[in-house]
Parts: sequence; structure tokens; C-alpha cells
Amino acid sequence: MKQMLGTNVAFLFVVGTALPLVPGTARAMDGLAIEMGGKGQFLHGALLGIPVVYTCPKSSMSPSLLVQLAQASGSDVVDGVAVEDALECDGEPKETLVLVMPTSTSPFRRSKDIVVDVNMSACDDVSLTCGDVSAGPVVLSLRR
Repeated sequence: MKQMLGTNVAFLFVVGTALPLVPGTARAMDGLAIEMGGKGQFLHGALLGIPVVYTCPKSSMSPSLLVQLAQASGSDVVDGVAVEDALECDGEPKETLVLVMPTSTSPFRRSKDIVVDVNMSACDDVSLTCGDVSAGPVVLSLRR
């Protein structure tokens, strides 16, 4: 078992050091863009909908959005994370509402601002390059 663990660690080290030499990984993918909409929406009490406008080229593979939220709640922080990977890529801007549930036992509060960070990643199936783009962190007001 000990020898097998050492072999696996050595293999990961060799593979990890070789990855930057793989063609296509050195440059970022063109055509990715995201921006957040104006205001988050409370849906069904616990869910918070974050509007995101994204653009990705037609040749995109595995496009996904990662939305991370954090909100101060007394001396604690209520946070949430959501991934959306059913994205349509045709080079035109698309709007989606990413639904985020709190990962803690406390709910998001309507009366407090929330910090939002959005990241989009995708790969190009022609050039085999991958890239990502982010928007945030920004403070989003949830007050009415």
C-alpha cells in the first residue's frame, strides 16, 4: 500500500509538470464574456436567482457558469454556490437565471446586500484551448 501510494504521487508529479507543455493550454479562449444582471430575485423563499448574461463561441465545449454568494448575517456568513452547465453557445449574448441555495442552515436575507462572484469557463473544440472569464466580486443589493 505504501509503495503504491508513492508510485501514484510520483505519477501525479510527472503528469502535473508535463501539463503546461501540452499544445493549446498556453493561450486563453477568445469570445467568452459574462456580466451580472441588475438585481437578484428571491424565489420560493430559500432560492436566490442571479441573472447572468453570457456569451461563448459556437465551437465551445463544456461551457459552465459558477456563481458564488456570500452575505453577512450577524457574526456569521451565509454562503451559497451553484453551477449551471446547460448553456447554449452560438456567439450571441444569452441571459440565464442561476438559482442558488444557501449552503449553511441560515437563509439569505432580503434586507442585506450580498457579494456575488461569477465565473464562466469553456474549451474550444477546434483549437483545444480553454479559458475562463469572471465578473466580481460585486455587491448586489437585495433591498426593495
